[in-house]
Amino acid sequence: MEKPLSISLFYTAHIRGDLALLPRLYTFLRRLQSEDQPPALLLDLGGACADSAWHCRATGGRSTLMALDAMGYHAANVAGILDRENRRKLAVAMGLVDARRDWIYHVPPVTDPSIRATLQPDDPAARLQILLRPSACTRLDGNILQLQTLSAGQIGQVRVALEPRDTGARIEFAALRDLPPETPPNPSIAGTVDFVLSEARLYQKKRKNHPA
Repeated sequence: MEKPLSISLFYTAHIRGDLALLPRLYTFLRRLQSEDQPPALLLDLGGACADSAWHCRATGGRSTLMALDAMGYHAANVAGILDRENRRKLAVAMGLVDARRDWIYHVPPVTDPSIRATLQPDDPAARLQILLRPSACTRLDGNILQLQTLSAGQIGQVRVALEPRDTGARIEFAALRDLPPETPPNPSIAGTVDFVLSEARLYQKKRKNHPA
């Protein structure tokens, strides 16, 4: 008898350019991932950058997204963050999801076009459509997975079982995890943040020397 396919995912939202948070968040993510069934999806539901953060302004919204990519995120909601030019400049492996572009499930060696992260869940034939923006609660509406909103210091964890033979999906587990205050920063991501800030200072300097 065919067994259900279990999809695990972790997600964040509303980081708003808080790069200092990311090295500790990554340590916590690694800890949670080690306790779960690999491989797990890592998604951001939006608000990664904000104009209130100087490095977001200097890089056109790219700074936090560069760090998330280094953390192994599979996809991020970039609606309202990246314009066309800065999207073109951002060379990352993770999917950049907006109103026009989805992310198709790709966790090597598996690629499954019937599972996608999207802002426009309009495919009734898909096995699972992950709505990549925060919702009031975590729930399944047909094949659409909505994810509960959270704060920058939290990680959402969800496991979904995709039943065989097109019999639907069900949520096996869902929780919001608070980042423990004693969590140490990951040195590798701390180094990435330093690099991103250094690049942002260069962009900021160029803008001052060559104003539009």
